[in-house]
Amino acid sequence: MSAPAPDKRLERYADLLIRTGVNLQPRQGLLIRAELGHAPLVRAAIASAYRAGAGYVHVEWVDQPSTAAMLTHANIDEMEFPPFEIARFRHLVDNGWARLSLVGDEFPKALAEVDPNALRTWTIKRSRAIKFYTEAMMANRMQWCVAGVPTPAWAQQVFPDKPADEAFEALWDAILTMVRADQPDPAAAWDDLNRRVKGVAAYLQANQVTTLHFVDQAPGPDGKPATDLYVGLVDGARWVGGASQTPAGVWFQPNMPSEEVFTMPHNRRTRGYVRTSRPSFPMQREVDDAWFRFEDGEIVEFKARVGEDVLSQFFTIDGAKRLGEVALVDAGSPIFQSGRVFYEILFDENAACHIAFGEAYPECVQGGGNLSREELAALGANFSDTHVDFMIGTATMNIDGLCADGRSVAIMRDGRFTDAVLA
Repeated sequence: MSAPAPDKRLERYADLLIRTGVNLQPRQGLLIRAELGHAPLVRAAIASAYRAGAGYVHVEWVDQPSTAAMLTHANIDEMEFPPFEIARFRHLVDNGWARLSLVGDEFPKALAEVDPNALRTWTIKRSRAIKFYTEAMMANRMQWCVAGVPTPAWAQQVFPDKPADEAFEALWDAILTMVRADQPDPAAAWDDLNRRVKGVAAYLQANQVTTLHFVDQAPGPDGKPATDLYVGLVDGARWVGGASQTPAGVWFQPNMPSEEVFTMPHNRRTRGYVRTSRPSFPMQREVDDAWFRFEDGEIVEFKARVGEDVLSQFFTIDGAKRLGEVALVDAGSPIFQSGRVFYEILFDENAACHIAFGEAYPECVQGGGNLSREELAALGANFSDTHVDFMIGTATMNIDGLCADGRSVAIMRDGRFTDAVLA
């Protein structure tokens, strides 16, 4: 299939995000969060949203150099998140607005020189001020979708071997392929993906997997397996993948692309050690080649070749030393198969199995959307002002599932789901 012209490419992608991603409903409000460099796609998404019957579309523009200026020169300790912003987010929740978040750094290094203490302080203040909003999203009480948009700077990160214009076009092609926008019928392609992913989730659910055992056969620096990690799940854990559904029954795609099946770890049942396989970006700072050791669900030791100081700051956030998510991704993922690191969590997390430190998703426990915070806590759900994914999957990773009846099932071999899982 030949690539569409740039204007048609934007329109086609925007329609996919609006109609399949957030699945915008007639007269529903839509918040679009985007960087200034995403403007061409934002305009196309606005037009698509109104064609779909949007009640109103509001754009929240992000500019990282402006954020860096604030964090560098303001007295962050005395600054509070503005009440009018809190009221705006309250309106979005109370009136059931959908949300489209566009990612793809226009200025990847904008926050590199910012004081980590200032960044951590502001991140926590903002998170706590609008906690009700993020909780509503994580409980799927509204439709939301995160998707990528190429920028010249991001393209050069991913394709450093290409001239700028070629890198930009290569990233466009990669994104459209990974979100299946290059297919003759993208919506039908997403239906096929959802059936496959939900089939994997159904297998894990039916076998009542209670603990995941990750063993990376590749040797670490000490000659032992690079990863030997047990992740115990909460009682009543629910495996989730692909499309999600609001309480009103509206289906939507939280992530585009999306290759993962995930669930909720118990915040005291992880033990062993694990090495990361791709960069992560806690507090928007890079961490790479990290190693973590757990006891009783909590990080007790960590190292990193890049960003160890960032981890030291990150782990001071309440709940950040414990897991809120564990996710499985087949190494057959087109993102993994591309052989590229995308330096963007949305894409890299859908290339490899991962764990997430911080807040848990209520949908990952049976009936979680109707449980109180206290009831979720009693089950072992983790709570935090953060949620950051760290990729651990490799082509040499084996995963076994320990089941409630004492059986052990082979879930992955050499990074791929076994035939039994895919049957």
